[in-house]
Amino acid sequence: MSLHEPPLIFDSANALMARALSTARRVAASDIPVLLAGESGTGKHVLAAAIHGWSRRRARPLVAVPPSALANGRHEGELFPYFEGAEKETYGWLPADGGTLFFEELCDLSLAQQAKLVRFLDEHRFEAGAESALVEIDARVMAATNRDIETEVRSGHIREDLFFRLSVVKITLPPLRTRIEDLLELTDHFLMDLAAQHRRGAMHLTAEVRQVFARYPWPGNVRELQSVLERVVVLSRSDTITTEDLPERLLAGLTQTDGDCAVSSGSLHDLERHHIARVIKESPTLEDAAIRLGIDPTTLWRKRKRYGLR
Repeated sequence: MSLHEPPLIFDSANALMARALSTARRVAASDIPVLLAGESGTGKHVLAAAIHGWSRRRARPLVAVPPSALANGRHEGELFPYFEGAEKETYGWLPADGGTLFFEELCDLSLAQQAKLVRFLDEHRFEAGAESALVEIDARVMAATNRDIETEVRSGHIREDLFFRLSVVKITLPPLRTRIEDLLELTDHFLMDLAAQHRRGAMHLTAEVRQVFARYPWPGNVRELQSVLERVVVLSRSDTITTEDLPERLLAGLTQTDGDCAVSSGSLHDLERHHIARVIKESPTLEDAAIRLGIDPTTLWRKRKRYGLR
């Protein structure tokens, strides 16, 4: 597993995630198509790679077709290649022969491309070149989407026959906010690997930071968790990560204690006031406080005046 891959492949403590992983392991032994569903950032590409790695096709490539390659049909020739004057091995799907072909966003395929994919799923061959020669390759097909695929079918954006062929096995990855049981292991995995990548020593999160992580809804899912941890690893001045190192958006909803006074975040306004007051109190100068807050001193001066802080 590469450094930037979320550690999906462990025994998840979350029932839905454990079921998804169990299904993925079982389906890997076959060649039937697989449809991976779930919000952006939940790890569909990683799970596709894992299914390929568990399969008999693992010695051959996993060829991913990213959404950018499907924009406006401009890459039709890459998806359904033309060979005149070039080596066949350099084109489109041919490197996936014996391996796996993975569409990273199924809903970005045009209806014409979908029709060709239906034929490929049925016959394992496609038309190529001006002569419409039939080219045959042995590739398993997997696809992913972060959209409601049934809604896309009903609206006519996805062919019904393609949906039924691809959804023989549909695996839905739950969002990170519903699998908090896995948050500790995911966090520690990323923190260790990112610290090594950026040549930092062993790094640790305070209990307060872990509480923030547990309360935050993670709209960007596992990908956002990784991004946040990379930010703190790069920017933290210490090997101990505190709430001062976190992006401001993570602090919404945080309950903090300052001396004997407990502050519950009934509003973002109250939270910001308390957070700024504490940073100013802990900093030798206003300029130092501004640096810790990630804002310029003039902005901090205005906020201090607005909140009546000394």
